[in-house]
Amino acid sequence: MNIRKKQLVLVSLALLLVACSSPTAKFILKKAGLVSTQTYYIPAAQFKTVQFNPPPAPDSDAQREDLAAILAWQNKRTEADCAKANVTANFTADTFLGENSLFPKPLPDEVRKFIDRVSSDLEDAVTNMKERYQRPRPYKAYPDQTQPCIKKSWGYSYPSGHSSFSRVFANVLADIVPERRDEFFKKADEIAQDRVIGGVHFPTDIAAGKVFGDLYHAELLKSEGYRKDIEKMKTFLLK
Repeated sequence: MNIRKKQLVLVSLALLLVACSSPTAKFILKKAGLVSTQTYYIPAAQFKTVQFNPPPAPDSDAQREDLAAILAWQNKRTEADCAKANVTANFTADTFLGENSLFPKPLPDEVRKFIDRVSSDLEDAVTNMKERYQRPRPYKAYPDQTQPCIKKSWGYSYPSGHSSFSRVFANVLADIVPERRDEFFKKADEIAQDRVIGGVHFPTDIAAGKVFGDLYHAELLKSEGYRKDIEKMKTFLLK
């Protein structure tokens, strides 16, 4: 397949993914060279080499514990559990709080642009981490044993993208409204755990996503541009 045809295939696939609004769609378009890879706060390249614990080895006790946890949830989860996991699987940073939004609706343009900037940098960073470890998802590593009850995700498993994103945005929102920190982190933990319940991530993927999310946020705080934008976001809060 020549380069032009490959690009057309990638674009066609991306257009099917939530009207090009999902992280997967954006990643596909970036790989095709059709979306900017501009850095706003943190260069993603550093996450190709940053020190970070790898996932459990395939034949390790930790891997067996991971599988056991997946199978335990598979045996006890309910239809309601799966329905909820389907809902949280589709979260975006600007809908993180649902009806308890910090900002007016529709979101002010400056707020949306800020979310897009953080998301764009973070998406590239998480992709670099996943590419480093290339851990298969549970249903690919154990196709005869695991049965996801939510939509299967594209890409590698470690660290979890949902866990990473929800953790980063819990931190970001806590930078804006510190007094609601516990609420933000509870929601992030819920989103992350639903990935295990749904059968698309191992528990260690989730744990790694939380560690990575905190690590990434620590880097965000070093960015003068980010700190200035946080102060600007405070001016858009609902009164």
